[in-house]
Amino acid sequence: MVAATPWPERVASFVDRVPQRALMVRHLKASLETQAPCRFYIHGIEQSGRWSLASQFFHENVEDFKRNYVEVVARQADGLPVAVGDLLAQALIGLGAQESELPASDHARAHELQRRSVAQTYLMVIRDVMSAEQVRLLIPASPGVTVVVTSRSNLWELQAAYDFRAVALDELPPDAAWQLMVERLGDAATTVESDVLQKLVALCEGHPLLIRRLAARVGSRPDLAQRIIGDAENSGGGVLEQSEAKWLADQVYAALDDELRRAYRLLVLIPGPDFGARAAAAALDVEAQVAAGLIDKLVDGNMLRLASPGRYAYFRLLRPDAVSRIEDRDGRAAVVARVTDWYLSELDPRDGALANRWRVGALSESALVSVDRGEALVWFRAEQASVLACVAAAAGNGQHEVAVRLCLGLYKYAHHQGRLDLWLDCLQAGLRSAELTDNTAAITQLASHRGSAHLAKEEFEAARASFLQSLKCAREIGHAMGEQSALEWLGKVATAEAKLAMAEENSEAAAAKIDEAFRYYDDSEKVVQFAGETMPADQPPRMIALLGLQRARTAAIVPDPEASARWAGGALSFFDGSTEVENRAKCLMVLGFAAKSLSVGEDPVECFEKAAELFAEDGLRRGEADARFGLGIALAGRGRADEALVAYRRAHELYTELGAAEADEVLRAIESLGL
Repeated sequence: MVAATPWPERVASFVDRVPQRALMVRHLKASLETQAPCRFYIHGIEQSGRWSLASQFFHENVEDFKRNYVEVVARQADGLPVAVGDLLAQALIGLGAQESELPASDHARAHELQRRSVAQTYLMVIRDVMSAEQVRLLIPASPGVTVVVTSRSNLWELQAAYDFRAVALDELPPDAAWQLMVERLGDAATTVESDVLQKLVALCEGHPLLIRRLAARVGSRPDLAQRIIGDAENSGGGVLEQSEAKWLADQVYAALDDELRRAYRLLVLIPGPDFGARAAAAALDVEAQVAAGLIDKLVDGNMLRLASPGRYAYFRLLRPDAVSRIEDRDGRAAVVARVTDWYLSELDPRDGALANRWRVGALSESALVSVDRGEALVWFRAEQASVLACVAAAAGNGQHEVAVRLCLGLYKYAHHQGRLDLWLDCLQAGLRSAELTDNTAAITQLASHRGSAHLAKEEFEAARASFLQSLKCAREIGHAMGEQSALEWLGKVATAEAKLAMAEENSEAAAAKIDEAFRYYDDSEKVVQFAGETMPADQPPRMIALLGLQRARTAAIVPDPEASARWAGGALSFFDGSTEVENRAKCLMVLGFAAKSLSVGEDPVECFEKAAELFAEDGLRRGEADARFGLGIALAGRGRADEALVAYRRAHELYTELGAAEADEVLRAIESLGL
C-alpha cells in the first residue's frame, strides 16, 4: 500500500506549455494501455517552470495515479547534489517506510524501493536532478509507476539508457508570454497601453521568471513601464539587473568544470546576437570540433539556447552574468581580435562572390578562395548582424584597419537589406576608424557608401554632402575609380531629386535636375576615358555600362522611353555576360517601364517577371518588391487582373516587411482591380 507524501501545491498562476502537457498525457495514456513504465525528464533553464509543469501534470491526471504522489529533492539549498542514498531514503519514506527501518547500503535501499513499488500506482517527481547518475537507482520497474525528473540539464542519458521521454521547456511562445504578463499584472494591465505592454513582453524573451518579476514591478508602479523599456533599449541589456537573478546564475556556474566555465565567459564576447561553432572556435582558440563539443554541453546544460539551426545564443537572463564573470586572464582584447579577424577572413571571399566591384585597401588571403554565390548569400543572411556588430567591436578594440575592411566588405549585401539605420551606424564606426588612421582611400569609399544609404532614405542633402566628401578625397589621392563613382552617385542624387520634382508637378525644377544628372554622368565618363592604366582593365567597360543604366533611369523621368530603352539595352548587353545579377535586374526594370510606353521592343511583363526572379535570387527584397509592383501594373494594363493581384500581394508583403511607404500604394492598386 502506498503511503505517499502530501500532494504538490497546485500552481495558481497561468500554466501554458500546451504542447508539452499534451505530449506527457499521450505518453501516459499509451503506457497505461500497454502496461509499460512511463518516464519523463523535464529540462530547461532555471525558473522556466519545470516543477510547475510536473505539478500540473499530477493534478490534471490525478486519478491515473490513484491520487498517490511521491516527491524527491535532488539538490541541496547550497546547490550541491544530494547523495544517492539520501534520495533513496526520501523515496522510501514517501512510500511509508520508517526512517529507523531503512537499509544501510544504497543497493539495499534500491532493492527495497523496487519491492515496495510492485503492483503499486503512483507518480514520483524527482526535482532538480543534477546528473543521470543520481537517478539510476531510483527508477521503479513496476508499470504502474510514473517517474518525472526535473533538471536544468538535458539528461539525454536517461532517454538512451532508461527509455525516458524528453520534455524541453524553451521560452514561452509570444501568445503565452502575453497571457502570463497580463495575468500577473492584474488590474494594472488595463492601465498600460497595448504597444507598451507588447514591448515589455518582448523584453522578457518568453522567460517566466523575467515576466513575473517585471510584472511585479510594473503592477505596483505602472508609470515605470516606459522607463524600463527606455533603460533596456539604451543599455542594450536585459530587463533585470544581474544581481536580481544572481542566485540562479551562481548555481548554474558552480556546476560547470573549468573548461566549460571558460567557454561560458568567452563566448559572450562574440559580437552579435548569436554565433556558430566556427566563430566560437575563434573565440576559444580551439579547433571547431572542440568548440562544437563545448557548445553542446552548454546547450545540454541550458546555459546556451539554440537560436536557429547551427546557431547559438545566451539566454537574456544569463548574458549579463557571463559578461560579469570575464576575468583578466581571459584576455578580452585578444578574444575580440581573434573573432573579428576570423569574420574578416570569412567575409572577403563572400563579398567577392556577390559583385565584381572595386574596393580600396588590402584583402585577406582568403579572398582568393572561390565561393559560390548562393553559398555567399546564405552566409550573409546568417552572419550579417554579427559582422555589423564586429565593426563596432573591432573599432572599440583598437583594430581600426579591421573595422574599415569589415565595413567595406559588408556594403554590397547590407545596403540592400532595408536596415538602413543599422547600416548607417556601422558606416559611422568604419569612417571614424578610417579618420583616426588617416586612411583617405577608405574615407573615399566609406563616405560614398554612407551617401548611398542617405539616398535610399531620400535624405538628399546628406547624400550629396557624403558624395562630395568622397569626391574630394578621391581627387586628393588621385583615385580615378573613387572619383568616377562619386560623380556617378551625384548624378543619381540629382535624378532622385528630379523624380521628386516631377511628382510635385514642378517641371522647371525637374528639368534643371535632369540636366545636372546628365552633366555628372558625362563628367564621370570622362574620368573613365582618361584614367588609362590607373584602373584595372575589367573596370572601365563595367563603369560605362553602369553609366548607361543611370542615363536610362534619368531618361525615363523626362520621359523619353526610346532613349531610356536604348541606354538600358546597351547596359544589359554587358551585364548579361557577367555574374552581376542585381544590375541585370535593374536594366530589365528600366526596359519594362520603357516598354509600357512603346508599341515595339521588349515585353514589359517578361521584363518585370525576370527582374523579380533575379532580385529574389540575389536576396534583394526591395528590388523584388519594386519588380512585383511593376509586374502587377503591367498585368493589370493587359486585363489580367487575377495575375496582377498575385503580383501586388507579393509586393505588398515585401514592402510591409521593409516598412516602406509603397505598401499603401500597392493597396490602392489592389482596390483598383475591383476584385
